[in-house]
Amino acid sequence: MSKQALKYKERGNAEFKKGNHGKAIEYYTYATELDPSNHIFFTNRATAYFKMGVYKKSLRDANKAIKLNNGWWKGHMKKAESLFALGEFKEAREAAQEGIKASPPERSGHFEDFIRKAKAQMMNGMSAAELAKMEGNDFYKQSKLPEAIKCYTSAIGLCGRDETELLCSLYANRAACNRQLRNDDAVIADCTKALKINPKYAKVLLRRAQSYETIEKYREACDDFQKAAGYATGPAMRTQALSGASRCRKHVKQLEKNQD
Repeated sequence: MSKQALKYKERGNAEFKKGNHGKAIEYYTYATELDPSNHIFFTNRATAYFKMGVYKKSLRDANKAIKLNNGWWKGHMKKAESLFALGEFKEAREAAQEGIKASPPERSGHFEDFIRKAKAQMMNGMSAAELAKMEGNDFYKQSKLPEAIKCYTSAIGLCGRDETELLCSLYANRAACNRQLRNDDAVIADCTKALKINPKYAKVLLRRAQSYETIEKYREACDDFQKAAGYATGPAMRTQALSGASRCRKHVKQLEKNQD
């Protein structure tokens, strides 16, 4: 940290304490120009912008601070607060969750309180099924698969008649959990239900194909892999599907040969 940059930071702090946030931003900007590698300068400027209600610039500077020092808890918190102020409650919650991972354990309480605050806003207008799905997603991210399955199952039962798209995603999510738990029969059952709603759901076709392959139902697996390749949403998925189809075709040929 250069001495001149530090002087500008201190002047900015003095103006900030007086409530002169615009002047504080001016001094913090001088500090960032003299030492663009210092994450604290960007966090301070983000805080000043936040106080002025300029949330997009506050978010920009918070991101810069995090990029310079991912373990800087104040940067993560300011990012979460800025997103929240912009009405991006889901993103704010995710930012706070990242803050817990990146920051010292003693700061986790700050983020946990904020996550509850963001979640309360997200609940506004959400259906009971959507809320249950959100809880399931949280458990899934924590690798708490049985708990996630329980939430997804509850959400499935709560789905209204106009929530078919949500229902499809719930079957897909529950299948993803069971795939990790190696419960292939359950995977196939849920994928089949999801595909009745959306027959072109490439990720689900791929997941069902993998379970069919695991239990050595190669013809069914090959068919799903080929369909998944046709509906793939990206080159990586398409490559994975084509590779699976190629493997299963070999098994099918071998089975036919053995039968002959």
